[in-house]
Amino acid sequence: MSAKNEPKSLQEFKAAILKDGVEAAASTHLMDRIPFVFKNDWGLYRNWKRKLGKLIEVDPLNITIIGSGCTGFSLNPYKGFRAFSSQSDIDVAVVSDYHFTLSWRALRSIKLPDVRSARDREAILAHRSNYIYWGCIATDRVLRYLPFVRQWTEATSAMAGERPTEERDVKIRLYRDYDALRSYHMNGLETIVTTLMAS
Repeated sequence: MSAKNEPKSLQEFKAAILKDGVEAAASTHLMDRIPFVFKNDWGLYRNWKRKLGKLIEVDPLNITIIGSGCTGFSLNPYKGFRAFSSQSDIDVAVVSDYHFTLSWRALRSIKLPDVRSARDREAILAHRSNYIYWGCIATDRVLRYLPFVRQWTEATSAMAGERPTEERDVKIRLYRDYDALRSYHMNGLETIVTTLMAS
């Protein structure tokens, strides 16, 4: 589907899911499109990914913007499917088995009694019981415990100064492989359809 034919509203997105199926919707409308925040400028998006890829040492082809920065509206029912705004974060999916394995080992080795923050303990437990199952690491929640914390913190700060993501928080979710990325978002899309159908 060309950029001009991408779903531009939550109802259009729901219709696309129902028409094409969850897997096709995840692959086409989330993983293989020019994100909303880039306003159909494919060259700008490629350059942005190249810059981030160089900073975090990941091939730019393994970097995808997701969330409201991708679609123009949140896909989270708990956030009321709100529209992308000046306050919205930039959610980035990074596929890297290397970084995922490093993160998995780091999180597995943490002794919870040594973690002082209740919020951090909750985040670590959530990874052990949920995120890891999906092949996902929410680095914005646990980055301080990962071996590449400094490099990725500096990288996301730098990308918050790049057009068109300037002055926005750039948050990275790390996925083991493309199957994990697709499956994680397919699960989320199934929840969205169920929620919208009930409303």
